[in-house]
Amino acid sequence: MTTLYVKLPFPAYLKRFHLSYSDYCSCGGIGTALHYATECIHTVSWHMRKPTPNFEQEWLKRIANNLVSRQKIRGIIKFSSENRDLFRPP
Repeated sequence: MTTLYVKLPFPAYLKRFHLSYSDYCSCGGIGTALHYATECIHTVSWHMRKPTPNFEQEWLKRIANNLVSRQKIRGIIKFSSENRDLFRPP
């Protein structure tokens, strides 16, 4: 299974490497890259439609090859990098 990994202040990434005590986003969801791209209230301006679990692999391929999706991902990365405190666990 391919997973969207981005080395940013995503709580799930930080917790995996014992750099944070929690993997939750400040909005209450599990702080993964997919969470920020599809459902986090802090990144609603860049949301994409959430894939169904059995089509996640295909979804990842499509967003990687889609210019608009890549622009949305860049927007999420820029916003989360500039607003790290907003994404810290509650």
